[in-house]
Amino acid sequence: MAQETETITYGKLTVFSDVSGVDIYVDAKFVGQDRATISNIPTGKHYVRVAKGNETIKSGIVSVQEGEETIIVAKPSEEELLAQRRKPNSVFFYGSMTGVGYSEKLATGTVNLNYKPQYGFGAEVQFPVPVFNFRIDLGFNQNYPSVISTSATQEANMAISTPYLNVSRNLFDLGGMKLNGGLGLNYGIFSPGYKTLITIASRLGYQAFIEANLGSGKSQAYMVRLGYVSFAGESAGNRDVTSSGYYLQAGAAYQL
Repeated sequence: MAQETETITYGKLTVFSDVSGVDIYVDAKFVGQDRATISNIPTGKHYVRVAKGNETIKSGIVSVQEGEETIIVAKPSEEELLAQRRKPNSVFFYGSMTGVGYSEKLATGTVNLNYKPQYGFGAEVQFPVPVFNFRIDLGFNQNYPSVISTSATQEANMAISTPYLNVSRNLFDLGGMKLNGGLGLNYGIFSPGYKTLITIASRLGYQAFIEANLGSGKSQAYMVRLGYVSFAGESAGNRDVTSSGYYLQAGAAYQL
């Protein structure tokens, strides 16, 4: 007696996404990005998943009928749409290390003093501007006094703290990590400490930086920022003072 063979029938499956940059999987196999069409897919039930990075935009079981096209449209949820529209602000808390020099212009030339790295902490509020695809950061960095060598045998303490305003934007994404770049203005506050007799009035300075941003959940991200900063001031006798060098900030940002 001849054995009957099961006839395999086929349909068509098309998956669209309203979210750009997503990966589309059918039965756990990658089939395309943003849009995918399988012209001959066995009829029956199939598992479809649309994801962006570690976030699933849509997933579920779909049923494909013989000779028919099944269309799936992946849309963000109402909650996600509201979150995108609000573009919630964040607050960034961090620890910092600032390694700068100290230069003062005299009539006879420029005096350069050795200034050891400063350690401190800071906080900033971050305001996304989605229309122009950049972010505004308004913050304050409080440094502890560090040792400055005023002569070969004499040392004193001084701190440089600062309010600042940065503008940054995303350069590119590396999986779940974002790399941002930015620049801004600061207003260096030179605070004399032990054995420091000089008084320095503040002037506008500048900074530029790159920043790695790694998301941890929907409302938290870990951030590391490496930058170059130049603080400016004026000492007695209208002498220009600058303190320039590199800084490192690391901490966590939380959505408000």
